Amino acid sequence: MFTLITDDMVVNNKTPQISEALEMVDSFLKKIDLKGKKALHMRLLTEETLGMVGAMLPDYQALLHFEGTENECRICLTAKTIMDADKKSELISISTSGENAAVKGFMGKISDIIENGILNYDSVMSMRQEYDGTLIDYGFMGSDSSVSMDHCAIWSLSQYREAIDDQDEASAEEARDELEKSIVASIADEVTVGVKRDKVDMTIIIRH
Repeated sequence: MFTLITDDMVVNNKTPQISEALEMVDSFLKKIDLKGKKALHMRLLTEETLGMVGAMLPDYQALLHFEGTENECRICLTAKTIMDADKKSELISISTSGENAAVKGFMGKISDIIENGILNYDSVMSMRQEYDGTLIDYGFMGSDSSVSMDHCAIWSLSQYREAIDDQDEASAEEARDELEKSIVASIADEVTVGVKRDKVDMTIIIRH
């Protein structure tokens, strides 16, 4: 049971909100008495989360809040959008390659999973090897979970790490290199993305 849950903060890709969010996380860290390296990590992860939101496509909005216990902290992002899949396809088709140029690095992949999850739930359920195939029927996950049981699909960093070994050597080496260069993948204990019909929840966890 979480001992502290902050109010939601609305975030989008139109208004810089780093200062406001850092004030919010600093206040949160003081209340749960978290200091030192772990507190710094929470600030860095908050900045990375907002940077990801800022790089996402137009007409996107999310709610950000923090949760904490004596054992761990969580950065929680709940995402919705009013953009439809056709509009996203149109924006991507404008690029020279015809691909989503914003999908670079670990957080770029996370943002693409979130966007696709919001825009087309059915396609998320059938996504496989592009982002390692670790989207799972949540009914088989058991009761110990970081995403509520009414979510029907989930991606997690821990399962992604395990799945890397099943890829061909070139792909596995590229994935490992990407994780090593990612601040989030380096300092977070877990990252999950849960899909529930009309919304996507991302949770970043630090244990202490």
